Amino acid sequence: MVHSSFTYVPGLVIYKSDNLVDWQPCGTALATFQGDVWAPDLCVYNHKFYIYFPTRTADGKKTNMVVYADHPEGPWSEPVDLKVGGIDPEHVTGPDGERYLLLSAGDLHPLSADGLSITGPAEIIYHGWDIPEEWDIESVSLEGLNVKKIGTYYYLLAAEGGTAGPPTGHMVVQARAQAIKGPWENAPHNPLLRTRTAEEKWWSQGHGSIVDTPDGRLFMLYHAYERGFLTLGRQTMIREVEVDENGWIRLKEGDSSLPYPLRKPVLDQQDFVWQSYQETLTPRFSIQEDRIVIQGKGTSPKDASPLLARAGDHRYEIEACVELHSGQASAGLVVYYSPTMHFGVGFKPGMLLRYRRGDVHRLRPKVPVEMKEGVCRLWLRLRNVDNILSGWYSTDGVTWHKYAWGFDMQGYHHNTLGGFLSVRPGLYAGGEGEVTFTQIRYRRLP
Repeated sequence: MVHSSFTYVPGLVIYKSDNLVDWQPCGTALATFQGDVWAPDLCVYNHKFYIYFPTRTADGKKTNMVVYADHPEGPWSEPVDLKVGGIDPEHVTGPDGERYLLLSAGDLHPLSADGLSITGPAEIIYHGWDIPEEWDIESVSLEGLNVKKIGTYYYLLAAEGGTAGPPTGHMVVQARAQAIKGPWENAPHNPLLRTRTAEEKWWSQGHGSIVDTPDGRLFMLYHAYERGFLTLGRQTMIREVEVDENGWIRLKEGDSSLPYPLRKPVLDQQDFVWQSYQETLTPRFSIQEDRIVIQGKGTSPKDASPLLARAGDHRYEIEACVELHSGQASAGLVVYYSPTMHFGVGFKPGMLLRYRRGDVHRLRPKVPVEMKEGVCRLWLRLRNVDNILSGWYSTDGVTWHKYAWGFDMQGYHHNTLGGFLSVRPGLYAGGEGEVTFTQIRYRRLP
């Protein structure tokens, strides 16, 4: 499985699973910053793995690219520019093995045999489903087309209604056809999936794709926002589906046949794929087996990307032992949405620091925080409880003092800030000199 990378680097983090609910990262396909990367499609053709993804070129133009590898762990190729606009590419294979790229406007582009170039003009094969006028949606936004052959039919799932905005906007609609180029017949009971009221737990449910298991079960993966926790970004969901007696895909009622996901209560640095915000992981970042070393840069998280981890919990805390190796260095822990929207706690010799919305504030510590034999060491802890943040510091990792600052990040999400990002915990190093982070722990809280 692979997700939108947006502006995080390395991009296109690949996950693997043997049961569709417990996922482990196994590789990354983009080592360098390629711009804003959205809605990729991971597929296998003739035993080779491909990821098609949309992004922007250096001059700001939308384009679609592809990378390929013999194994999902890599190594992955350099991106190949397909030189075609549009978003949400979907690799489609015809009955004789011919290859196509289906984009969000319903335009089907022929691909070369190696899948690395567009070979001719596109055909519009699908125009969408008419959304009832009285529904509250963000926009029509036909996108996220996905094709799956089941029995004698090709089934097409499409996202409509906009991916955020009103909680009732996004949806999954379906159509079917006997051939890839149609004609496509919309389902009489569309949409297949939609949030119907703002009282539901999951908002903006949409962008579905079908996978099948070796024993013939069908599952739809899609994404949604969690009510009250839009700060977590769009989360990956799964529902079991089936083909009914009339040959249409339906949501399967009752309990899923999948197990409940297993979640470790405590994670360490090896459990994360560390990513920066719009900054390729140059030698400034050194991720070692038992520590992370970052060269200081800038004066706050506003002008130097922190190293970020993906979090999916309502309540958690992140903790680390932080060592400054220069009197001109500073460092801290942050919960980060963007360069101007974040909160964190840190220090420099003799001073506690608060990072908030791109600004830095200072406070005298209750205990000495000074350079000793070339090192200034402090344990830091940052806690997020239902989007309310607080921080602690300790000189020995045993006795803790609370920072005088807290923060509310409930509004830090796409509907207010844009970008489709999520609030992520991370490590920041500023100023000049080297900063070492050890004993990095992420704890899920009750």
